[in-house]
Amino acid sequence: MSPEKSDNLLSLLNISVKAGGTSILEDFSLDVSKGERLALLGRNGSGKTTLLNTISGLKKPFSGRVSLEGQIGVVFQNPDSALFGSTIEENLAFPLQSLSLARSEIVERIKLFISRFDLTGIRGRDILTLSGGQRQLVSLAAALISEPDLLLLDEPLSMIDRHDREVMLATLSEIVRPETSVIFATNRFSEVQDFERFVLIGRGRKLFDGNSKELKESPSVFVEAEMTIPFEIAISC
Repeated sequence: MSPEKSDNLLSLLNISVKAGGTSILEDFSLDVSKGERLALLGRNGSGKTTLLNTISGLKKPFSGRVSLEGQIGVVFQNPDSALFGSTIEENLAFPLQSLSLARSEIVERIKLFISRFDLTGIRGRDILTLSGGQRQLVSLAAALISEPDLLLLDEPLSMIDRHDREVMLATLSEIVRPETSVIFATNRFSEVQDFERFVLIGRGRKLFDGNSKELKESPSVFVEAEMTIPFEIAISC
């Protein structure tokens, strides 16, 4: 059921990952094209985070090959995992340090992203005084400010309230460049129902890879993944 690919940005070939002798991912392969929007669905403990960490280089595979052309931006489940500075400006400046940019260009890009993410009213506050949703917005801005080729989102909405989730989803829709590939890992289908492609993972294996129409025709795959069939899928059956 895997869609045809061309102009691949990311390729995983027969990836296996172990921890303490326990297999987390088994013989996992995946190709992602430039500009593709991919929803990675799976229950907690299914291997989603391990897969994203392997793609980003935070975790080394036991076997297999990871090929990536371009730069990665990452938004973690807990925004504090990616925020290092005490102010918004410091956190936005950090990802730009590895780029060969003039100081004036860095300043202008930070100003642009503060405005684009509607952070002007809180730019002077200590990062620790911001709400979880505000910190996650800063984390997203920091992930995108270097204009990455691939954006990895590891359940970015799970620790924020409903209003902030809606803000984050709207921001993602409006701000992510069309040429940026996105992998959005979540256990909530409602967060990614408008995505182009869906991959379901269960017990470290890929159980499904296809588009929305194909997924709606295969509701039993959620049972195989030990997940509840989403309401949006159930009513379409």
